[in-house]
Amino acid sequence: MKRIFKWIGCAAVALALVLGGGCTESSDDEPRTEQNGSGQTPGSDEEGEEETPDEPGTPDPEEPADDPLADGKLCILAIGNSFSQDAVEQYLWELFDAAGIEAVIGNMYIGGCPLEKHWSNAQSDAAAYAYRKVVGGVKRETKNVALSTALADEAWDIVTLQQASGDSGLYETYVPYLSNLIGYLQERVDAQIWFHQTWAYAQSSNHADFPSYGNDQMTMYRAIVSAVQQAFADNASLAGVIPSGTAIQNARTSFLGDTFNRDGYHLETTYGRYTAACTWFEALSGESAVGNTYAPATIDAQMTAIAQHAAHAAVEQPYEITTLVDYEHPQVDDGPVEAAIYVDFGSKSSGTPWNNITTADAADITLKDAEDRYTQAVLSIDPAFSTVYAGVSGEPESDIVSQGITWPRMVWVDGLTVTGTPGEGDSDPATIVISGLQPTQKFDVTVLATRYNGTRTARTTDYQLVGATQTGGRISQGIRLGSGTGLYPSWEEVPFEEYALTFAEVAPAADGTLRLTVRGVDVGSTVVEGHISALCLAPAE
Repeated sequence: MKRIFKWIGCAAVALALVLGGGCTESSDDEPRTEQNGSGQTPGSDEEGEEETPDEPGTPDPEEPADDPLADGKLCILAIGNSFSQDAVEQYLWELFDAAGIEAVIGNMYIGGCPLEKHWSNAQSDAAAYAYRKVVGGVKRETKNVALSTALADEAWDIVTLQQASGDSGLYETYVPYLSNLIGYLQERVDAQIWFHQTWAYAQSSNHADFPSYGNDQMTMYRAIVSAVQQAFADNASLAGVIPSGTAIQNARTSFLGDTFNRDGYHLETTYGRYTAACTWFEALSGESAVGNTYAPATIDAQMTAIAQHAAHAAVEQPYEITTLVDYEHPQVDDGPVEAAIYVDFGSKSSGTPWNNITTADAADITLKDAEDRYTQAVLSIDPAFSTVYAGVSGEPESDIVSQGITWPRMVWVDGLTVTGTPGEGDSDPATIVISGLQPTQKFDVTVLATRYNGTRTARTTDYQLVGATQTGGRISQGIRLGSGTGLYPSWEEVPFEEYALTFAEVAPAADGTLRLTVRGVDVGSTVVEGHISALCLAPAE
């Protein structure tokens, strides 16, 4: 299989790469890397068409001289952090496999690790990395591994470098560490060295480094582009760029909007991570991601197309945003809502049939029903919640059944919260608005709120649902196991029916909206916290 290089002005070259050995196989009995909806792995850390002009004297990377796919397989090692984890540890192997390419994928992981730290580790040969490796669709992890050990583990065809996200648009943080690392790698491996262009944060991000870019997504994106271009101008031996940042920016021009981050900076774990994986696949294989037969079961056909086209356009134009004009609006079903709509709030993404809301101020999210059809219902949050709640740890591996609905574990463990000040009354409201409904149709609206490892009455939430009429109710959301007031002896004895409210046969307002107001109730506890884990909007029978 030939590697087809796409850089403008470069002709394709296909020379056999003589390797010292083949890629080894893994014998570990671990699950395949396809996510089951959460996309989480242990150890995680941390708009409109607009073009960014190339800097003078910073051409696109030149075509490498050798073809790493000449023998039909590809061994890739990323030296990175949680942003390489987002990009390569799930979905990428499956994309190569669907294309008939044998791939081995490694990731040398330290959360939040910048180039300076990678260089320090290289100099000291520090056994500081979690070495994650995907072979045959199986991922395994080895802790306390040095760069030298991983580099000797395979006959790597491609080794990638990247900057920590907060420094990704600050070129002064690249120097001299990037050049030093390139030299270090050239002394140890016969591999192409590529650079991973990472993505700008969500506009709503509260990441501590976002103020370096004026808390502005486009400013950050332009800065990343400029820094990466300068990196190539100063390091001619870099073989190519993997433009994940531009792919994510392209995808944000679709109807999915600025929803590609689960916490404001890491990628949303289904279509977000898939977009990055498609970018790596196309950049490194030379084959178009568009039409690849693999997509995770957690995303629909329109999401798949957005991710693939965003990646393809980014590889074609790695330093310019391409508006996905064919996907600015979803293809929706006209008429009334015909099946239940399920919405999961919080940092963890769930698969079909759940719509995932991973930001505290989500806007204009077109909702799908349980039959995987986009409806005319649109969700926005205004005023916003205070925080995205990620859960604690140790939650039971169990679903919850309440109000006749099964709420999967990935749904109930997290949520959105709105907070107030104890002793000063209830919190200010956060409001979920669902628009686009037919005023003549009635709905059963069920709200779920759970917070594991919190005593039952320490946190209570008040809900007011306003449509043609107003109705309300409260949930005390804490679930803690043990003995004593506000605790339950066992999981089986938790009264889960009390953790959900159903508002039956509610008609929307005349403008087709339902507004759910969420407040934290001041109950005299040390916290004032309103919470929502999920909701179900079902046509009333």
